[in-house]
Amino acid sequence: MSDLTPTPTPTPTSPTNAPDFDEISRLIESARQRAYQAVNTALIELYWQVGAYLSAKIKAAEWGEGVVDQLAQHLVSTQPGLKGFTRRNLFRMRQFYEAYPDPQIVSALLTQLPWTHNLIILGRSQRPEEREFYLKMAAQEKWSSASWSGNTTQPFLSASSSARQKCHHW
Repeated sequence: MSDLTPTPTPTPTSPTNAPDFDEISRLIESARQRAYQAVNTALIELYWQVGAYLSAKIKAAEWGEGVVDQLAQHLVSTQPGLKGFTRRNLFRMRQFYEAYPDPQIVSALLTQLPWTHNLIILGRSQRPEEREFYLKMAAQEKWSSASWSGNTTQPFLSASSSARQKCHHW
């Protein structure tokens, strides 16, 4: 009777399949990270382009600040569910463009970081060299959003003193 007992087949969680499953998990995570980076790159480029458009219109005196308010309202009414295009954010996009007018910098460095990181660096850095330094450090050290939260200057203070000296010597 014991000869009729079937031999157990490996289950999806059995140790014999674990390496294969781990590889699939790594592939999924890798694709997820590439998708996130592609979306982030597209958003940063869009924000820069919107900022360039706003900057040009305002500098040419074709638009005033009131028109930006109208644009924000127009986007809300014509793009249901669209987030991030408030009056305040539209002016941040303009500031972003004016701080980084060179598209080479945008594609090479700024798209590596989320929008929030870019805004924090833009707001806390006084000089272009300082901004560039912190953009590079944030990308290289993979500073998290949590390290920027509140009034903390942790990422700014945690950079090595030699790195800070390089920043001040540029």
